[in-house]
Amino acid sequence: MLKTSVEWKNSKPYISVDGNLYPPMAYTTYFEECGDFSGFIKAGYRMFFINVSFTDLPINNITGFSPFLTGVFEKDIPDYSEFDNVVGKILEECPDALIFPRINVAMPRKWLEENPEETVETPTGKREALWSDLFLRDGAEYLIKLVSHIRESDYAHRIAGYQLCGGTTQEWMHHDMAGSFSEMGFEKFRRWMKETYNCDDVPEITKEDLFKSDFNEAVSRYGEFCSVTASHAVEYFAKALKEFINHEQIVGVFYGYNVFVNDYLLGLHGLRFIIDSPYIDFFSSPCCYDSNRKLGIDWGDMVPPVSLKIHNKLYFVECDIRTHLTKSMHSSRPGKCPENFYHTEDENGNKTVWSGSENMELSLSAIRKVFIHQLTKSSGVWWFDMWGGWYKDAEIMVEMKKMKEVAESFYDKKSEVFPAAETVMFIDEKAYLNNPRGSCFCHSPNETRSYLGNTGIPFDLCMTEDAEKVLHKYKAAIFVSPLPSESGKQAEILCKKLGIPYIKTTTEKNNFKEDELRNFLVSSSVHCYNAEGNVLYCGNGFLGLHCANDGTTKIRLPKKFLVKNLLDCNSPEIETDEILVDAKKYHTYIFELF
Repeated sequence: MLKTSVEWKNSKPYISVDGNLYPPMAYTTYFEECGDFSGFIKAGYRMFFINVSFTDLPINNITGFSPFLTGVFEKDIPDYSEFDNVVGKILEECPDALIFPRINVAMPRKWLEENPEETVETPTGKREALWSDLFLRDGAEYLIKLVSHIRESDYAHRIAGYQLCGGTTQEWMHHDMAGSFSEMGFEKFRRWMKETYNCDDVPEITKEDLFKSDFNEAVSRYGEFCSVTASHAVEYFAKALKEFINHEQIVGVFYGYNVFVNDYLLGLHGLRFIIDSPYIDFFSSPCCYDSNRKLGIDWGDMVPPVSLKIHNKLYFVECDIRTHLTKSMHSSRPGKCPENFYHTEDENGNKTVWSGSENMELSLSAIRKVFIHQLTKSSGVWWFDMWGGWYKDAEIMVEMKKMKEVAESFYDKKSEVFPAAETVMFIDEKAYLNNPRGSCFCHSPNETRSYLGNTGIPFDLCMTEDAEKVLHKYKAAIFVSPLPSESGKQAEILCKKLGIPYIKTTTEKNNFKEDELRNFLVSSSVHCYNAEGNVLYCGNGFLGLHCANDGTTKIRLPKKFLVKNLLDCNSPEIETDEILVDAKKYHTYIFELF
């Protein structure tokens, strides 16, 4: 059995496998028959996340979509064949592959029928409530039964770790998208209010109250309960699994989208509860979906990477990058997927979030863009070829191979000698609760982050609770919650104490635009690399430029470096403090700095 752990060297994460260190780069797909495991294997990839589920019920209760053809526990006799067959085919071609089961912890039909009081209603039927103690107990039993099979199988020696998914879209959102609201759930909420706030007098709220635009203290507290129950469920299953495997392999989860997701009824604002859990080694989320992932803007992180890093957690970013090869879901798996959702164009012919770039050139630019973003942030990358076939092209595979080689080569660099972000943007997870659900103040963090991405100034994301640990590294700070929590207020006080300039959103001004941010940061002595509205990433000895416009543009470095253009093999290394780029709109340029 492989022994694995997350380890850090020169401030960069590795996955240690029996003492050998590997950069965290992986591949996965929902539709294995359309995927390209062979292509990634030939490109040198060895880490593969393989999906498996207790049930074949939908992972999205609005659309009814399920990627699973078989639910392991839907019949009297467990059926592991779907998972076993996929793993077997990969190992046939790549005997040294490192397999990570991506387990969907979702209860089968029989359990839902037998325990209706532990469920919530959704548009596609009853599903388990994340607050249910019975779900935790029985779900853990199913989990251990599945993992027992995996560990007793003939491929057990290639299992390197596990990823736990659950809830809506496997991202630990409550199945009803409203905190698993029910009569029994509300009683659990009352007990939680007594235990947490010593409150005996909790006013009655209805499901309709959750969606009203006026602030309601009881709804706010229920929103907190939503995140507590979701995050505690995540840790409960991680703990059960970690203890069963004797803490010998890594366990990761989808959770904590507190930069991008502002709806506190989904349950995703409980990262502070579990960020330091000894049972969770890595967290995952996709790149942000701002403006349907249009080019020319930053697709930022949904989780603050700095906070994960200082708590020794790997951030394994889901890079589900659409390309010119991306088809609609029902075209990829005809007859098995809902045809009324997931279209690449809307009724007016406009591109949706499910469409890709127009051509190969722009597809490669998008792939490079997310790669250099994560490389400079010390994050892991797993390419999520969602419906399969998105990257199935020789030219794209050349790019994937090159990226893996770059990632492998940079790990011995001492990152502290290279330019790093001088700006920190603080995320105040609990501040969302101070606003009516979905208000403009809830949108402030991601709106300001999005504008900050085009200032030409690199920045880091960190939770307010970690301010004392990191502020000494930065020249300026940005606060983006108009009605901060106590930890947000304390972080502001600390900035004043340390003499670090900062700006913050208010109820009168709930976001800052690109020029305002750049002017403030430059006046605070923060170095601006490029002031022309482009996206600029810098860190770990690498620099990335993603262009919003055509034309020659200049990147100003803080001092002279030996600069190498990684995308142009014929480009000579030059010593300079300025890089001139003959920029093409929406293209991405990557440089290595020595």
